[in-house]
Amino acid sequence: MSTGNPQVEPIIDYLLESSGKMLRPRLLYLAASPYPHDPLMVRDMGVAVELIHLASLVHDDVIDQALTRRGQESINSRYNNKTSVLTGDLLFATAFNLINQHPFPQVMDQITRTIQLMCQGEIKQLSLAFNLDVSEEEYYEKSYSKTACLFACSCRVGAWISSMPEKYASLLEEYGLYLGYAYQIIDDILDLVADSQALGKPAGNDLKEGNITLPIIYALKTKEYGSLLRKILAGETGQLDTRELKNILLDSGAIEYARSISRQFLQKALASLELFPVSPAIKEMKNIALFIMEEYYARLSYDNEGELVKVVN
Repeated sequence: MSTGNPQVEPIIDYLLESSGKMLRPRLLYLAASPYPHDPLMVRDMGVAVELIHLASLVHDDVIDQALTRRGQESINSRYNNKTSVLTGDLLFATAFNLINQHPFPQVMDQITRTIQLMCQGEIKQLSLAFNLDVSEEEYYEKSYSKTACLFACSCRVGAWISSMPEKYASLLEEYGLYLGYAYQIIDDILDLVADSQALGKPAGNDLKEGNITLPIIYALKTKEYGSLLRKILAGETGQLDTRELKNILLDSGAIEYARSISRQFLQKALASLELFPVSPAIKEMKNIALFIMEEYYARLSYDNEGELVKVVN
């Protein structure tokens, strides 16, 4: 990312101070690992995938007017929206340049089509903003475009740039897809019940922007809480009381329902790896699925029967 430009370098340095979990390049690396591959190509593709993800976050923060990202000021908050948009564009361009250095046209095609899906997902999310009649099917479509497609793409690209047989490459893409769904659902749960410090970004921002996620969709359909929740979200009861909202989501079983769906996706992800020969890379991919479950749910507190009883702040 070094440009030699004294106006650009401080922005890039600041952006890269907090690296995040690096899940997508990790998936790409692990997908390539079981079979012979060019380490330089794997490195460049992994960097490109992470830069694409980072660019999408920088642009999302402008759209959402987010003030923090990964525990620090967002680029738009620290600088301004124009700088953020151009920084995101620079990240995309750098990613394309890396991909273009290797003669693998289907990789560029896969990644550009994935970016198209990500943009379409964001546009669809905007079109559904504050729509309290969003269905679960629409939610999953949105989750696919926003998150799961890039997880799947990372695994597919990693498999392609090694000598992996196609049947295994398809299974890894499936693994990434299910992992991405689970990751998005868990992230949506935490946005509603965790605090900003634990998240590293503003808590409740999705709801503030009108993004109706799986726990809300479920709670709105319950007889006991649906009508009240609809009034609360429509602003008929005054200013939104976040504690009351959390209690409704807990008491209605919405959090537990979303949690169970995320576990189902993680189990499907793990099942996609069952046909693979034993290898350190496949073992690590299984561990990633378990890590996502354990790391994220460690931020929530459960009673002896596994029921969510409070938020750990």
